[in-house]
Amino acid sequence: MMRCSRIFFVFSLLSLSVSLHGQMTPSAPVQDFRFPRFGENGYTQWVLQGEQGIYDSEAQIRVEGMALRLYSGDERMALELSLDSPQATLRLQENRAFSEDAITIVGSNFEITGVGWEWSGETKEIVVKTETVVRFTQAIGSAFSEARTGAEKETEIRSKRLLLRTTEEGYYFEFTEQVEALSGAMDLQAERLIAMADPPRGQDEPDAPMPPTAPTELDALRRIFAEGNVLITQSERTVQADEAEFFPREERALLDGNASVATPGAYLSGQRIRSQSGEIVLSGAEGQGRAQMILMETGGLGLLGKSGLSAETIVLADTIIMREQPGENRFLFEGEVEVMSGALQMRADKMTIVSTPGDVAESAVEVSELQVGEVERIVAEGEVVIEQSGQLATGERVVFYPDAQRAVLTGEPRLTNGDAVVTGIRMELKPGNAIIRGDSASPVKVRLPKLPDLGYDLSASNGETSDVTHGDPEPVETVVTSHVLRMIEEADHTLFRFTDAVLVEATNLSATGERLDVIAREVANPPSGVSNPLQLDRIEAYGGVEITQTGRISTSEKAFILPDEGKLVLEGEAVVDDERGRVSGHRMTLLQGQRRAIVEGGGSGDDGRARITLPALPD
Repeated sequence: MMRCSRIFFVFSLLSLSVSLHGQMTPSAPVQDFRFPRFGENGYTQWVLQGEQGIYDSEAQIRVEGMALRLYSGDERMALELSLDSPQATLRLQENRAFSEDAITIVGSNFEITGVGWEWSGETKEIVVKTETVVRFTQAIGSAFSEARTGAEKETEIRSKRLLLRTTEEGYYFEFTEQVEALSGAMDLQAERLIAMADPPRGQDEPDAPMPPTAPTELDALRRIFAEGNVLITQSERTVQADEAEFFPREERALLDGNASVATPGAYLSGQRIRSQSGEIVLSGAEGQGRAQMILMETGGLGLLGKSGLSAETIVLADTIIMREQPGENRFLFEGEVEVMSGALQMRADKMTIVSTPGDVAESAVEVSELQVGEVERIVAEGEVVIEQSGQLATGERVVFYPDAQRAVLTGEPRLTNGDAVVTGIRMELKPGNAIIRGDSASPVKVRLPKLPDLGYDLSASNGETSDVTHGDPEPVETVVTSHVLRMIEEADHTLFRFTDAVLVEATNLSATGERLDVIAREVANPPSGVSNPLQLDRIEAYGGVEITQTGRISTSEKAFILPDEGKLVLEGEAVVDDERGRVSGHRMTLLQGQRRAIVEGGGSGDDGRARITLPALPD
């Protein structure tokens, strides 16, 4: 068959030459010729056309203005490739062609340009040596963004060298040396890149449907694989990995090996990345480390503003999911989440960061990009534990609002501040203060250090003083409950302000009132191993105060407990009742340890004098 082809070509050249020149020699050029080659099955393998052909020998032809059309060589008669080059040399016996000139190759939904090339009809391979550029009529960048515009419907791949192989299954492209792929706003660089596309349709199947996964008739590119220092940039975002695999029809990408994403305001790293239609999933691997996100300049994650934060917040998780949504972006952390932000450390089952992109696209044609932008809120859920400077907060859910420097804990929240333990239904934490709320069924409860017994016996008082005849019960923990608590941190103390249904239970003391203020200070030079112990400095009660002790009840408008001084001061229509008498006055000062109490008049009730009422004398 090869012999017949050569004879036919020589005959064609001679015939054309005679018609043009009247006579010729075997080496004389032939103008505007066309020469086909057929396979042993009788189907066309290729057709060579040229502006001018020179027959050097039975084995070699030189062609100027070459146009080579390559066919499938079977019953499909599909045109696989069109090769055009200013100059080429054909080796007929070897069924191959080559040139150092430029070439343009057109296939099904792609076009190749380059300089210097070789083609083998036996292996159906083409090698482009330098300045290779391949343009596909579809995009691959949509795997990292939801937005798909007309400008994105093209992918351009550049490299120094290209190997193109045609098979029954499709086209195989292998790019090496200085590889770069451009698709919309995405720029990919790698040491090696492989692309695979569907084969062309045959002449007998012009209306054959594309594969069911292809969304358009131009979607022939089905897979791209890049390896070796893969670097992807898309607007202000940078993605890196050892290797990357793209599935354009599914708008999906897989990156593996030291994967990372750098975007304005954040840096993420892990072992692998899965991305599809704008959603990016970053995961770690056993023995390779966990997925990690570093947020820059978040601020506001401090608990009660106890100490300043560093500029970075580090989050560790098994999986990090980045998802674009209208007007906001979400970062989901799953699997044993750990957060480190300055002095703050937090653990949770899962966490979500909701942010607003820094720059909203001005028009629908602009590419949407996943970026951190401004963090609106951070939500941690499932057995949340927050530690900072000796303080400990727990709950089922916590929401941080960094811009407002506010955090809200719900789900049986509990706050431990030194010796103080606070529980409630909802806790709102801000720099320097906190608001804890409860209700009748679940009031706010605070456990404070123990108070000494401040009980006194006034039954024998003459209105001035009285000996104390009580015992010394064992001190117990002080517990305060209410519906609302405000914790305010000052430079040298912490104020616990209770309002609404206030109840105090302490050593030999039960008290109620409309408001209760507890001032506590950190113990200076605490014992070794004791973290931030508190010392009760002062307790102030206001509004309808009622104090119940063993055998007696006292009422007043105000009450002040001074543990260090051993004083209990009742003020404002103060009254003490017990089974042996009643004492009243404007102010009463009960002095523990000195076995006496001071009762003062001067109030607006009665005549303003101190009074004592004793039981009736026996007959």
